[in-house]
Amino acid sequence: MRDRVLLDSNLILDYLLGRQQVNPFWEALPLYLIQHQIPFCLAAHQIASIEYVFIREAKRLGLWEKPQAKQLWLCFFNKATILKTPAKFDREHPLAKRDIEDYQIHLAAESAEGLIITRDLEFARLSGRCLTPEAFLFATKTKTSTSVPFYDLKTSHFEFHSELEVTFDRTLNSGWFILGNEVSQFEQEFAEYCESQYCIGVGNGLEALALILRGYGIGAGDEVIVPTHTFIATWLAVSQVGATPVPVEPDEHTYNLNPALIESAITPKTKAIIAVHLYGQPADMDAINAIAKQYHLKVIEDVAQAHGAKYKGRRVGSLGDAAGFSFYPAKNLGAFGDGGAIVTNDSELTKTVRMLRNYGSQVKYHHEVKGVNSRLDELQAAFLRVKLRKLDQWNELRRQVAEIYWRELSNIDSLILPDVPPWATPVWHLFVIRHPQRDRLQQHLTRSGISTLIHYPVPPHLSEAYASDNKWQVGPFPLTEMLANQVLTDDYQYCPSSGL
Repeated sequence: MRDRVLLDSNLILDYLLGRQQVNPFWEALPLYLIQHQIPFCLAAHQIASIEYVFIREAKRLGLWEKPQAKQLWLCFFNKATILKTPAKFDREHPLAKRDIEDYQIHLAAESAEGLIITRDLEFARLSGRCLTPEAFLFATKTKTSTSVPFYDLKTSHFEFHSELEVTFDRTLNSGWFILGNEVSQFEQEFAEYCESQYCIGVGNGLEALALILRGYGIGAGDEVIVPTHTFIATWLAVSQVGATPVPVEPDEHTYNLNPALIESAITPKTKAIIAVHLYGQPADMDAINAIAKQYHLKVIEDVAQAHGAKYKGRRVGSLGDAAGFSFYPAKNLGAFGDGGAIVTNDSELTKTVRMLRNYGSQVKYHHEVKGVNSRLDELQAAFLRVKLRKLDQWNELRRQVAEIYWRELSNIDSLILPDVPPWATPVWHLFVIRHPQRDRLQQHLTRSGISTLIHYPVPPHLSEAYASDNKWQVGPFPLTEMLANQVLTDDYQYCPSSGL
């Protein structure tokens, strides 16, 4: 059971004081939660009253003079997650009429979508969010199957729930919600993380790529090299500025843009190459940059899936002329909504994009170009600052899971695992395998309670969006179409309840 568990104050005091006479589960329940790494919480308002009653009763029983008593409280307190007690209050709620503290615990559990464990049967009846200790232990011990969701964003954020609450309050109380201190601080911190000079926060990853293209003056009549095997946003950015995407097939082993095929796709109209670091693995940037230099082309990195990955020891996002990032919630570094950023060492591009993202204006009401509204908002930037500090730790845990997959899956017939070149340090946004009977394999995993997805079942060149586009001749792209029929994706995120 992976629910967020809030403990009634009486249960905590039962454990701290060893009150076996009123609660036969006084020791078993907390130990079970701790041993099985099930997140348990206290509402903020509980702390003072629990501490007061514990000290009073420990002194009365002659326990307070023993150092073990204080250590027990501190150990328990340090393992708990502290949730904000919501300001919402309804005097007419049955729990509020009966016991205000219980009502506040109910509100904290409601806001966190958590479960309350209590031995107070009337509290349980009025709340509707409660289990008794014996019911909880029975439910956890008799659960026979585990469903593995593709994404579990709720649980993955739980370990720093309190920090996010503080961040939300700070931003709310600042009274500044567009292009304020949180955005500027995040831009500085993320640029440093990416080993680049500049970062410009924008609305999403698609707009990040489109604004880079616009910033370099790429538009109608121009061509841009793009991978055939990628999410369609890479192509849409090119189309959005009026340029033409020119597709190039991937490398069969890494699934990234194949440098050996780029040169034959270049024409006098070609202005740039978009290199996607797909699934969290870097593209071969030295080879791509060498071709770009020879033909005087810009190199734009699409880093939507590779936050923190490295190519020959250097962070992706610092390897081309500019890079576009997405902070979609499921990314390695994800916001709580849409968000994106451009990272670059190009000061002129930075100046241009800062205007373009803000209605084409550097000074309010003075518009130098026809810009757009594409701004990373303050709250998302504030949350991203919290998560950025944890990104390397999470990426390392993803690598550990990838090692387990390699070890356990390497001897399965017909299963093709990802190939990692020696110069790449991936961050495994997605772990993508291939199998000639992919659909049957997916159905088998679904029956076993394991969720998977397909990235991507319809290549951009076969999508309806580009089916009627007669600006260029499509295909053939046999490798891309084979991948679309064979790839299967698992995702994993750091989950405090499981350790992974």
